[in-house]
Amino acid sequence: MRKPGTSVTEWIVAGVSCIALLAVLGYLILDGLSGNNGAADIIVRPAEVTAMNDGYVVEFAAHNRAGKSVASVEIKGELHDGQEMVEESSVTIDYIPQKSGRKGALIFRNDPEDYDLRIFASGYSEP
Repeated sequence: MRKPGTSVTEWIVAGVSCIALLAVLGYLILDGLSGNNGAADIIVRPAEVTAMNDGYVVEFAAHNRAGKSVASVEIKGELHDGQEMVEESSVTIDYIPQKSGRKGALIFRNDPEDYDLRIFASGYSEP
């Protein structure tokens, strides 16, 4: 016949569960108090230019280096000849999580290698 009460195994499982719960709560509190409320830091870099029938595709990588996720990220590309802007293109990336990246492409009619190519994030919204 078993003695009534809590066994040693049950106390060990309860202790391990309590430690795991406190670790998760501690992480969530620290993450909430960290600098996630600032502005996003989006860096856009061109990767490859490919010729098509009607133009040129410029693939790029957009990285969000901040601790804040962003949505509806507007990426713009411009071809410049000195001070004059020759052509522009834009695309919207639906979502870039914090400290993560996404890839996309812009399409130009003129060859980007003949001009000064500038690619940058021009706006975003909070998800």
